[in-house]
Amino acid sequence: MLGSGILIFVTVGAMLPFDRLIQLMDNWTEQHREHDVLAQIGKGDYIPSHMRWTRMLAPGEFREAVRACAIVVAHAGMGSFFVSMEMRRPIVILPRYASRNEVTTDHQLHTVEWLRNRPGVYVAASDDEIAGAIDVALSRGKVEIDNFSRFAPESFSKKIRRFLLQ
Repeated sequence: MLGSGILIFVTVGAMLPFDRLIQLMDNWTEQHREHDVLAQIGKGDYIPSHMRWTRMLAPGEFREAVRACAIVVAHAGMGSFFVSMEMRRPIVILPRYASRNEVTTDHQLHTVEWLRNRPGVYVAASDDEIAGAIDVALSRGKVEIDNFSRFAPESFSKKIRRFLLQ
C-alpha cells in the first residue's frame, strides 16, 4: 500500500478537524504510491485508506515527523509553519474556509497572503492547486533561509518589556 519513496508529512493541527485536506491527500497518495505519506488527522471523520495516519502526535513526535520528512502539507496554521521553517522543510498550505464550516473566521486566508512569498512556502488556494504545489515543493528541496528563529527578535522583545514595565 505504501511506497518507500520520499516521506510527506500531512498535519491538520491540534484544534479542528480538516477532512477536506485529509481526503485530498489520501486521493493524492493513491495516485502517487511511490511516496510514503504520514498524516496527523486530528478529530476528523474521514479515515484515510491510502496513507499512514494517526489522530495526534505528541509535540516531540510531531517535531521528529517534520525533521524526517521532505515536505509538510498543512492547513494555514502558524505552528505548522514555524516548525517547518525551523526544520528547513518546505510547507504546502491549504487554508481552511469559514464558508465551508472548517473554521469560524477566514483568518487563514490572511495568513496565506502574509506567508505566500516567503521561501519554502507553497500555497494551494484551492483543492485543484494542491498537487501542483506539492510537485513544486518536492522539486525545490530544503528551505534555504538564514537565521530563522521561532522567537521574536530581541529588539522587539525589549520594546515589549519596556512597555509592560512602565
